[in-house]
Amino acid sequence: MNCPNCNRPASGKFCAECGASLAGAVCGSCGAPLTPGGRFCHLCGAPHGARARSSVPTNVVAWVVGATAVAVLVVWLVGRNAGSSAPEGPSAADAAAPPGAGGPTDLSSLTPRERADRLFDRVMRATAGGDTSQAKFFVPMAIQAYGMIGALDADARYHVGLLEAESGNLTATLAQADTLERENPGHLFAMLLRGEAAERGGDARALARWHRRFLDAYEAQMQTGRQEYQAHREALNIFRDAALTSSGTAR
Repeated sequence: MNCPNCNRPASGKFCAECGASLAGAVCGSCGAPLTPGGRFCHLCGAPHGARARSSVPTNVVAWVVGATAVAVLVVWLVGRNAGSSAPEGPSAADAAAPPGAGGPTDLSSLTPRERADRLFDRVMRATAGGDTSQAKFFVPMAIQAYGMIGALDADARYHVGLLEAESGNLTATLAQADTLERENPGHLFAMLLRGEAAERGGDARALARWHRRFLDAYEAQMQTGRQEYQAHREALNIFRDAALTSSGTAR
């Protein structure tokens, strides 16, 4: 493997070049734990050995984001109790409200994963509705929210991969696909993310390749009964229809 600090080939417990520990290393860009043997950070997509993008520690960034969300909620509560009209712009509390809700949700009542998933849903709804400005507003908040929940399951990795694609960071999208495949060989979400990156990058040949691999794996994977497949059945059906069309196979 390569040293996560200097990116030189290394083995054992410490790097012979710079002395950095090879176990328990974190990404120099976002601070997330690095996967042993991986070439990229599973959260932000930065290559191992990348330097920090900011001099502000990750825990400080996380605290600021959390404090900002609480501040937004407090402002909303004060405005409501004072009888003033709510601001027209979107807020973190607005994003936490599920579809059809009568108003903003109290963020303190949600778990970190629930807050992240609500933000993801808000981005996807805005994208589907053509509201690109609102999607761009919430994407960084959603990515940061997933970075604060700890270990990511397959469903969360798929969410982060799509959010990174919305932000234009296709390298990070592919990094999530790589980690998904490594942790769950043959997982359909890895192919969905790679197909998403290929389509957004205009790589028709790569998209066709992932369509074929998706169709080859589809039946066996659906028989596993994975819960995340049921949660994203519509996305799987859309990708499968596109794959069948591109391959000329009748459904």
